[in-house]
Amino acid sequence: MPQSSSPIAPALPCGLKAQSSKPKAGLAVLTVSGLSKSFTLHHQGKSIPSAYDASFTVCAGQLTALVGPSGAGKSSVLKCVYRTYLPQAGSIVLHGDTDLDLAACDEHAALRARRRDISYVTQFLHCLPRQSTVDVVAAPLVALGEDREVAREAARLRLRELDLPGRLWDVPPATFSGGERQRVNLARGLVHRPRLLMLDEPTASLDQRSAELVVAAIRAAKCDGVAILAIFHDPALVAALADTVVTLKRPTEVPCAA
Repeated sequence: MPQSSSPIAPALPCGLKAQSSKPKAGLAVLTVSGLSKSFTLHHQGKSIPSAYDASFTVCAGQLTALVGPSGAGKSSVLKCVYRTYLPQAGSIVLHGDTDLDLAACDEHAALRARRRDISYVTQFLHCLPRQSTVDVVAAPLVALGEDREVAREAARLRLRELDLPGRLWDVPPATFSGGERQRVNLARGLVHRPRLLMLDEPTASLDQRSAELVVAAIRAAKCDGVAILAIFHDPALVAALADTVVTLKRPTEVPCAA
């Protein structure tokens, strides 16, 4: 895929407060140590390991790529970091003024971190029916207490950066093409300038133009100091974007503990 020049990260619109200070490039934002996750099949009396002993660091302004065969637990690791799953072992430390272990903290602390500091962009866009595209993208800022119109202006800046035509901004994204929906998804993930951005195959099934725009936005986020943890289906993207590559191995089935 030809490389695209990175767009300039949009300035904050008038009235919009920065959600968190820009981390110093190279500073650790996330440290995962000995993370293991399995799923128990009670009726079969066994446990299916999904990820085993994953350890890595994600730094500001850098991209860490998780690679490995299907079943190695790449998506499970992202879901543990996002606290969708709770791991059986290990720590997931989000660094800041006060370090927070996402594997051990209470639900309220995890939700605050998700709302303010972490974005998780998958291949699928989930939004309310009939909600306009600009409101879909503005939603994370509104949830943080920003004025709705200020949040909408920030959303427009992100949509413009990702080259989504203005005629689509007030239209619900349900009928958009896959490439258009994914650009909306990424715009929403970046609108509040998270410290940590997680991407699960963000260019899968996209046409070349849409993929190039997504890649350019990822590069711009790196330049803006965002720490990125990503899974890519294309090894060429790993080679082009990753500063660090972490290889996960597929765990095997183990007997369920008594």
